[in-house]
Amino acid sequence: MLTRREFLELSGVTLSLLHVNRLYFAKDTEEVFPQGIASGDPTKRGILLWTRINPQVHRRFKKDLIVQISGDPEFKKTLNKNIPAGSIGEKEDFTVKIDLEGIFKPGSTYYYRFVYAGVPSMIGRFRTLPDKTHDISIGFVVCQNYADGLYTAYWHLAEEDLQLVVHLGDFVYERIYGPPRVPGRDLSLPSGDRVCVNLEDYRYLYRTYLSDPDLRLARAMHPFVNTWDDHEFINDYFYDHERKVWDYFLEGHPAGRNREKILRLRQEAVKAWLEYIPSRVKVDMDNKNPLKWATIYRDFDLGGLGHLIILDGRSYRERPPCGGRFGIKGCPEQEKTSMLGTEQFRWFRERLLQGGVRWKVVASSVQFSKSQTDGKFGSLDAWDGYAGERKRILELLKERNMKNLIVISGDRHASLVAEIPDSYEKPYNILGAEFLTPALSSINAMEGGWWKKNWPHYENLGEFQRAEMAQNPWIKHINSINCWGFSVLNLKPNSAECTIYSVNKYRKVRGRLWMRALFTRMVFLKKSKRFLNRRGISHPFLSLPNGVCQP
Repeated sequence: MLTRREFLELSGVTLSLLHVNRLYFAKDTEEVFPQGIASGDPTKRGILLWTRINPQVHRRFKKDLIVQISGDPEFKKTLNKNIPAGSIGEKEDFTVKIDLEGIFKPGSTYYYRFVYAGVPSMIGRFRTLPDKTHDISIGFVVCQNYADGLYTAYWHLAEEDLQLVVHLGDFVYERIYGPPRVPGRDLSLPSGDRVCVNLEDYRYLYRTYLSDPDLRLARAMHPFVNTWDDHEFINDYFYDHERKVWDYFLEGHPAGRNREKILRLRQEAVKAWLEYIPSRVKVDMDNKNPLKWATIYRDFDLGGLGHLIILDGRSYRERPPCGGRFGIKGCPEQEKTSMLGTEQFRWFRERLLQGGVRWKVVASSVQFSKSQTDGKFGSLDAWDGYAGERKRILELLKERNMKNLIVISGDRHASLVAEIPDSYEKPYNILGAEFLTPALSSINAMEGGWWKKNWPHYENLGEFQRAEMAQNPWIKHINSINCWGFSVLNLKPNSAECTIYSVNKYRKVRGRLWMRALFTRMVFLKKSKRFLNRRGISHPFLSLPNGVCQP
């Protein structure tokens, strides 16, 4: 645990580093490193470092790239690594990744920068994972359509004291969905189409999104652990296991239902993601099985306090059941469909049963909790469409008497907090909690108005949200009205506390960030309280000390 003096000293270093990095945006470092720098997938003794060199600069100078790592932000003593000029080029879109494993101390803070042709990059910071800890914080974000709003949330996230940031997916959006909602966020794909049709289109999106200084600042200040959802490839896609190809609901896509075109596009989407996202994933692009091209589910030991399990809830999933996705009454097929696929589910089960940690923190791109209003499910694209597989997870936890599950999720473009019962049909005990973070910038239900189509008798969104919570008593909070931002999960031996922050995505409001809500989940208690009834749950597990997040 940090003493107050150590905390103040660390805070001073952080604020000073942020100030220095913000000044870099006005210098020639932007010309040389236009997409900034990043670190990813930390281990106890290692890290992945990333940057991209401006192609025009590299063609002019053809210099080696130098990486400098230090234990202090002034780089008084450095460890230098050299990347030969010949290894930087068009094949990887001039991106550079360097895997530094086995050379750092666990639980330590390090600083890094790249130097090219005498020009230094921004200064990055990362922390290796600790051997043991009693207090750890991780951030998590999701859904950042560039055209839908500013990245104000990243400006604030950069100031947080975090071990790492989990990105739950939709890092880029593969389609231009309409005119930008804020000035200066126009997009124009190289192909001239409105949806990505080749590798250059996907690369263009990553380059454009990473031109945002707030996103670059957050990636410099924290290591990111990324998974993907659907927009990194094609919206609402799933895998057709019979044809061995991905499919989707989108009508009029240039690839149509042509298997070869879809597989080629998939390879290009994955390649662009691998180029721009520093992640330790298994890659085998020559495998005859498309599902083996990239395996991104993986896990991290958070110092014995937490076990972070990153899921891929999109690549292996079967077609959502019941002939639709939103506002559907449901059908028996929900009990038979799989989101994770056979191999990933087996892996996930093994990770859940691994002992030696207090908390199982599961990163799910989509909502885990059941949500059915007036007999209709909100989204069968989420875990409600794969209820049988979810039931198997809950039964496993119940059988092993595990009550330490924390699900961090996204995709809904809302904030949500819920208890996870041992059964959604006959709830008895609490097994954990779900914290769903709002979109970072993408449009929400208030802006999109999609809820009206299936629940037209509600006069406004607030009334609909209250009905949803009343009919799903495990859900304690929802805000789809005026909430964009990020979340922070703090783990201690006897509590998992989540703070959801909301910002104004339409203006770069600098100053105090609005803290919308604070949630605490206690699990290591002598007795487990029962659900008293379906409409009013009374127990001490989940509390909202700061009140419900209001629009």
